[in-house]
Amino acid sequence: MELRSEFRDGTFEIDGTRVHYMEAGDAEQETFVFVHGNRDHCHTWDFLLESFDKAGFSLPHVVALDLRGHGDSGWVGRERGYRHEDFVLDVVGLLRHLGKDRVTLVAHSLGGSMAVVFAGALPEKIKRLVIIESAGPYGRTERETPELFGRWTRDDGSDTILTYYATVAQAADAICRRFPLIPNRVAMHMARHGTRRTPNGLMWKYDPRARNPSYSSLSEAQVQAFIERIDCPTLLVFGADSGYKESPRYNRVAHFPNKTLVEIPGAGHHVQHEKPDELAAVLMPFLNNHG
Repeated sequence: MELRSEFRDGTFEIDGTRVHYMEAGDAEQETFVFVHGNRDHCHTWDFLLESFDKAGFSLPHVVALDLRGHGDSGWVGRERGYRHEDFVLDVVGLLRHLGKDRVTLVAHSLGGSMAVVFAGALPEKIKRLVIIESAGPYGRTERETPELFGRWTRDDGSDTILTYYATVAQAADAICRRFPLIPNRVAMHMARHGTRRTPNGLMWKYDPRARNPSYSSLSEAQVQAFIERIDCPTLLVFGADSGYKESPRYNRVAHFPNKTLVEIPGAGHHVQHEKPDELAAVLMPFLNNHG
């Protein structure tokens, strides 16, 4: 399947980097922004949107964003990194580009961690918040931060071992080996949109430096302070088989002031790929309410 024909490409520039997105619907109406996870891209939402269609559910204006260094967005230079704070600027730039003061934000994994920082820093800009498989960025200790920062400043990506694939099917197989709960047809779709052709074969579109741990320097106490400032209705969604409850970050769930917590049976980390119909059933009433 493909994004519906009414979706159209758009771009804007921030910090000298071109940021890509796809949108559908009436840009003058309420906007729902969807943000992918690490090393992913805007087409991660295609199957969820397909499930919305099957249920006869539509949103007035949908925007699926490619964060910097991902999908069809540009890569940043060596002097810049891929911190959650940097990704926040991508969403700020998107809202400015669209002329929007307030949106609903739906975000997965890395995107969800960024969304926590965004909604805590700028709570007036978020009407509703859906966070899938995340509860904010890793909290860093004071001693971790210098080493992480040094790693980023030394690494220009030249030492990264790149993987090439002869076919889309081979790239899809790599996705399935890493995430066995993702159906093959979904992996094929993600590989098709997530790779580009080079003289050596297909390679992933994302910047290899995105594999490095973020050097975001927020402490655990600071992350919780962001969470406690989120005043909009917040839907937290986790896959029952993702193991997220074993994460030390799961304890942060208690700090969200206005939350609903939902667990999707049979889903792992990529809920929107593994159980799109079930995720849609949870999201539709939430996105329809809290006007």
